[in-house]
Amino acid sequence: MANFQIHEDVENDYPHVAAKKLLTAHAEGNKHGQKKHFLENRETLRMIENGTRVDGKKVKLWKNDNEKEIIKQEQKNQPEVEELFLKVEKENKLLRPKKERDSFPLSLLHNDEYKQEIWRYLRYMEESSSRPKSSYMMKQVDINWQSRSILIDWLSSVAEEYKFCDETFHLSVNYIDRFLNHISVVRQKFQLVGAAAMMVATKMEEYQPIDSREWSYLTGDTFSPKQVLKMEQLILKVLNYKMHAPTIHGFIQQLSTDYGIDEKTLHLAMYLSELVLLEGATYLDHYPSKLASACVALARFLLSKRQAWPGELRRASGYSLAELGPVVRRQHETFRNSPTRELKAIRTKYSSPKFSRVALVRPRNLVGDEFDKEE
Repeated sequence: MANFQIHEDVENDYPHVAAKKLLTAHAEGNKHGQKKHFLENRETLRMIENGTRVDGKKVKLWKNDNEKEIIKQEQKNQPEVEELFLKVEKENKLLRPKKERDSFPLSLLHNDEYKQEIWRYLRYMEESSSRPKSSYMMKQVDINWQSRSILIDWLSSVAEEYKFCDETFHLSVNYIDRFLNHISVVRQKFQLVGAAAMMVATKMEEYQPIDSREWSYLTGDTFSPKQVLKMEQLILKVLNYKMHAPTIHGFIQQLSTDYGIDEKTLHLAMYLSELVLLEGATYLDHYPSKLASACVALARFLLSKRQAWPGELRRASGYSLAELGPVVRRQHETFRNSPTRELKAIRTKYSSPKFSRVALVRPRNLVGDEFDKEE
């Protein structure tokens, strides 16, 4: 087998030599009819056998005085920067210990410095933005609350099938209610409204939203992809392109980070919030923050926690137990009647081990004035 050798150019070890001098020397050599042999100025490196150079010659690299000063200064400064970085990193680790948060993705909501400001901003958003009225169904000629519940149940099954996040489902219902608050819809086009609303919500929340062709397929080809896109445009126009709306889910997420709610309580609160979406009606008269607080309070009550609404949650939410009482009693009735409802998508979802089987929790008897007294 032939032996190959690697050559190293000696000229490359002299960066201080100007390129102009090399060109001048080359030109003078050609002028006298001499051919410049650069091969004479390079050293031969020995072969490498089994990863080790045999009798390898050590090449000493040197630099001028100025370059030595620069390197010396850089080496002097580098440990100081690294030491400062490690010091700051160590301080951050001491001040901000890492917490386990498997229920929700990491976000600014988990930042202790901003969480109160975010809560105040969300409260401002829900109070200043337009909300659908519970009386909007009176303007609808061809649909009612039952047909709305059927649509919401179908969207819940679609969201579960495609593994959409919970915020996508909540936003979809928000878009539908706000749209119906302004537009009267015929029964034949109602599913189209729901499909287009969730398509917009997936574009707001999901990494991979499904397109109009997929939604056309999900409607059993009742509507074409073009019809889905046209309805999407109409929804955006009617809602004035205000698609970031505070939801019950968002407020539950905030409360869970503030108080450190355990997983089963969190799942039960989420289940109650989706039952609220399914029913609609007079629940629309309350702010999402109030509905979310009531969901957490009722979930703690159903799981026999020591206090249904402790002081930390009261301060974090801004709602007293007396303010939540009427909503909690209404939610308790909704939860108690959920097993007898024909629409099973949400109950099936929360009967799985993934959500701690909270849909199978037996409802406790609620005393009339139990949520009217401060604890």
